[in-house]
Parts: sequence; structure tokens; C-alpha cells
Amino acid sequence: MPDHRTALDNEPEFAQPWAPHRLRIYTGVALFTVAVFVLITIAVSVGVLPPSFTVDVVANLMFGIPVILLPFVLLWDAPGENRTRIDKAAELTLFYLPYTACSQIGYELVFLIGHPLGLWTPTDDPGWKWLWWQYALADTRYVSGNPWIFALEIVGVCTGATVFAMWTRLIRPTLPTESRIRCLWVAFAGCAVLMSSTAVYFLAEVGAGFANIGQGAYGLGFKFIAENIPFIVLPPLVLYAIHLQIDYLTRRAGVDQAHVVEKADPDEQRLPTARN
Repeated sequence: MPDHRTALDNEPEFAQPWAPHRLRIYTGVALFTVAVFVLITIAVSVGVLPPSFTVDVVANLMFGIPVILLPFVLLWDAPGENRTRIDKAAELTLFYLPYTACSQIGYELVFLIGHPLGLWTPTDDPGWKWLWWQYALADTRYVSGNPWIFALEIVGVCTGATVFAMWTRLIRPTLPTESRIRCLWVAFAGCAVLMSSTAVYFLAEVGAGFANIGQGAYGLGFKFIAENIPFIVLPPLVLYAIHLQIDYLTRRAGVDQAHVVEKADPDEQRLPTARN
């Protein structure tokens, strides 16, 4: 785990910029969310819990609220921690990439696979499909053969997988600077694509007058809007954070290259340029 640093002491920590308490919270919320997903889905599929509106509300509050609030942990400094702007940018990036990628892959991939298999026909007994079925009760476009949603699913899955692959490289402390810059550029493009697809997802439904939104105020206010707020608010901040890192690393790479050239030929002297 990296020590807490200041810009005057060391270079920014790009691969593991988080303090231990923030990392524990990120990991804990991720494990808790997965556990709730899996346990409730299994409980519904074996008949321990009914696929009722009450179970729907309780489950979404259990895993939805922690996920919505989790980004605020980024603001919690450890005692004596003095993070630079680049440190915060690196942590925001490394937090958001798996945050959005897992959402895209976890939700959209199953919906995408289910369309050609005919899994999303209307039913009151979803079984193992409960997790996706309950969200489709709020946004019926997922089970109505909507071509826009099908296209967004393909984009989301492909881009999410790409972004996640970049994250697995960016968390490596030994990743060379040039490789890190390339990965950040790919992550920047991926986040830009996902931000655009999110805009299409929401604006298309706004244009339809929310005709495809079910479950009343709960479906509109909590499922459709609240649970997606992080994916509306964070992407512009992440794009700026990636820009800061690319700018810093590119400038540093230029300085390092100049030092290499200087060391390779230390006795070289520039002759004065002749004037006309």
C-alpha cells in the first residue's frame, strides 16, 4: 500500500492512489453488492422469496443506496493525507473504470444474450432472471424488443469490456509510462462512448414522454433516475481526470527523454546560429 505523499516528496501514485480506509470501503461495498445480488436472485429462483414489489423495493434499497453513495468516499482523506490534484484524478479514474464496466457487463450482457434466446418474454415467475427482470419492470424497453436498447447493449458490453481491460493494466505499478498513457487514452475514449450512450438512453425516453417507464414514481424516481445518477454525473469528471494524467505523464516523458539525450552526449555543445 502506498504511503501518503505530497507533490514535493514524490511523484504521484498512478497505480494505487487510494488510502487503506478508502480501499476497504470500495472492496466492502463491491462484495456486499454482489452478495445481495446473488443471494436474493437465488432466494427468488428457489422460491424462498416471492418476486413481489416489496422484495423489489427492499432489494434495490439495499444494494442501490450504497452504490449511489460510494463515490463520495473519494472525498474522505486519511489523517495527515495531503493528496495532489493528480492523485485525486488517478483515484477517480481507477475507481470509476470498474464501477461502470461491471455495471455494463453485469446488466447489459445478460440482457443482450437473452434477446436471441427469448428469455425476456412477460412472466410473473422470473426465477434466476429476477435481477434483470425487476429492472425491466421499471424500464420496459429492455423486454419489448426496443432497437435502441439493443444497440446500446452491444455498445455497452463491448466498451465495458475494453474499459475493464484497461483498468487491469492501469493498476499495475510496473506499467511503463508510455503504456500507461496509451491505456489512459483508450479509457478516455471508452468513457466518452459510455457517456454518450447514457445520454442517448435517457434522452430517448424523455422524448417518448416516459411512456416505457413502469412501477410509477418508484420506477421513475429511484430505478430510472437515482440508480443511474453516478453514470450521469461522474463521466465528465472522469474524462477531465484522465486528461490531467495524460497531460502530466506526457510532459514528464518529454523531460525524461531530454535527460536521456543529455546523458548520452553530455559534451555536445550547441554552436551559435549564424545570422543573416
